[in-house]
Amino acid sequence: MMRSWCCIIAIFLSSTLSAGDAFILNTSCVNQSPSRCYATSLPDINYGLSDQEFHSWLQIQVQDAPGRNTYASTYEDSLTAIVNWRKRYRGNPQVWKRIFKKDRVVKELIESAPVIEFVKRAMENQDDDEKFTIIDLCSGKGYLSMFLSEILPKEKVDKFILVDKAWAIANKKTTTELKPHHMNWDHIYGTTVNMDGEESSYFTTWPIPLYTSKQDLKDSCNQRQMTKHFFNKIDGPIIILAVHLCGTLTLKAIDMFNNNQVKLFALKPCCLPQMVYANRGDVFRIGQHEFDAKDVCSNGQYNKGNWLGPPRWHLQPRFDYWADNLFKGIDVGGSASLEQDGSEDSGYRVSM
Repeated sequence: MMRSWCCIIAIFLSSTLSAGDAFILNTSCVNQSPSRCYATSLPDINYGLSDQEFHSWLQIQVQDAPGRNTYASTYEDSLTAIVNWRKRYRGNPQVWKRIFKKDRVVKELIESAPVIEFVKRAMENQDDDEKFTIIDLCSGKGYLSMFLSEILPKEKVDKFILVDKAWAIANKKTTTELKPHHMNWDHIYGTTVNMDGEESSYFTTWPIPLYTSKQDLKDSCNQRQMTKHFFNKIDGPIIILAVHLCGTLTLKAIDMFNNNQVKLFALKPCCLPQMVYANRGDVFRIGQHEFDAKDVCSNGQYNKGNWLGPPRWHLQPRFDYWADNLFKGIDVGGSASLEQDGSEDSGYRVSM
């Protein structure tokens, strides 16, 4: 589709290593990603600290993290954000312990830093008076949006929409009655009581509002609903964040960008598509581009954080080919150039 505005795209090949090193193994953590390996080696001593001491403790936890120097300001902004989370949930240890699992938060920060930096810089360069709506696909609990809510300027962002199939459908009933299979959202919609005994929702405490939306990207009906209720109704510019989308979900995210007016698109592919597509002889089609599933599919996948499958270095050429074809399927309605950033957390970064 022809776009009425300039758009910016980034495809991050690896959140922790340069594209050429995306699948190099760490001998001390053979089956884990570098960020996960780093996070699981950290001590967890954060109780009984003041906020300033907690901030200093966080700095120690990430001082040698991948990308720490490349994204220095983003790391500092993100550590401040974590301290703000701690303040928000003070007095509610159940919510805080659920959100702040140190290994998980450090891993999320390491893997989100390139995207946070990308969005920060893109927003700094935008002169539009309209506020952005940021759609966070397959958001999980929403760590990426939680970081950005604390970091981005409120005058430039209207809201975040956290899209994940594990959410409940948000209404007055489900905000108080979650089913066991639903992802807990007390950190967004839960309530707190102030010193005067007055009850309020955490929802109002986020600098930029976080909304949840139950959507399954593989369901064509859900995709139509998103077009109807999001893309056709949102007045201002839209940003799509597609971080850690597994397999063919990445294709769905690109289709979403191609078929709608989106001003900024950040894509961070995760695992390769499963072999079932190759065994069927499928051909993947995105935009005006198509390629054979057999050239990109793999048996490997993560199971509870552990890599099960062929050695990751062995899959590097296949993953590079996957990322290259994803880029070719992105329809910007004009010319595009592809450049590879040489930083330690690099990816394809494209401006149109």
